Amino acid sequence: MLEAELTPKIQEWLNTPAASRNIVAGAELLLRVTRNRILHANILRNPSAKGELVAYHLGKILKKRLVDITHAQVDAMMEQVATIEANRGLDRQPRTPAQNGRRADHDQLPPEVQQLYVENADLMRRMRETHTRLRLISPLNSTCPDSDRYPLAKALIDYDTRYRNNWNLYDHYVPGTPVASTPLASDPRTDAKNAAKLLNLLLGKYAKNPTEAAAARIRKLYASVAAPSEALAAKIAAAGLA
Repeated sequence: MLEAELTPKIQEWLNTPAASRNIVAGAELLLRVTRNRILHANILRNPSAKGELVAYHLGKILKKRLVDITHAQVDAMMEQVATIEANRGLDRQPRTPAQNGRRADHDQLPPEVQQLYVENADLMRRMRETHTRLRLISPLNSTCPDSDRYPLAKALIDYDTRYRNNWNLYDHYVPGTPVASTPLASDPRTDAKNAAKLLNLLLGKYAKNPTEAAAARIRKLYASVAAPSEALAAKIAAAGLA
């Protein structure tokens, strides 16, 4: 059984009613995690009497694994937040309508297209507020920073997705055509720039904590960059990830 498969297997075992649990199977899961053959042998001597003991140990293991999973999720989300912060300038003063991409023909656009621009002003306000709240969370004022960050990071990422989609529709709308027919165009230059920013961020973290999971993520993201710059290629090579 692969390591990644253990957590759902443990969850499934614990979710099974106590009377229906396969204690031997539970003991095998416990052995797979702890490598404690003495405990495993002790359980197998009388499995029917050891159900609560197996459940206790597997429960502790599952709790820790779920905390670790949440931490990994939040860590990945915070990387996205850092990219959004850099791309949107969330720490800068709000821009004027002209600076913010208001079309010259804005007043002649259909109301639903104009509304996209209006909604994005509100989304930007929410993003700034959410970003400020995220920055205030630390181990000094939170007993569980990951749990506190998760909903805010998720909200910020969702806001940014709507924000980008709105701009895409607003910028590419062709007057006189149905709004629903406007395609969500992708800008390869922007995509490449965002990927490069995220790679630089990940490389910095990898230098401090070079794990296999981080290396795999960097390689996968780097492979998606069609034409990486020489500087980025050099950083990847220097990190031994080429």
